[in-house]
Amino acid sequence: MSAKGCFSYKNDTVNGFNLTLDNEALQMRVEAINQNVAKIYMTDVDGNPVSVPDAVTLRDSAGANVAAYNNEFLITWVDSYILSVAGVDNVWMTNQKQQAFKTAAGITHFTI
Repeated sequence: MSAKGCFSYKNDTVNGFNLTLDNEALQMRVEAINQNVAKIYMTDVDGNPVSVPDAVTLRDSAGANVAAYNNEFLITWVDSYILSVAGVDNVWMTNQKQQAFKTAAGITHFTI
């Protein structure tokens, strides 16, 4: 497994991955809907939307399947996900579960 970048819900950058299913080249794309929700959808190599094949599944960090809705999966920033093709895990989307701190003047930060 190797890192391939990261996705932000805060910009309009669409991330994509090239997949192959039954010798057919497909693309999985991840695109923010707003700052809390993104959609995962499939296209052909020319970028034309295609239906999510039955062999493509998504599950959350608890292992529960995420159902496709209108030919896309909806994800949020609070969970991690694994996309599988024909039962084989292909793309891991791991939430880094971090918080950035900002403080008012006079408040100091420490760690233990």
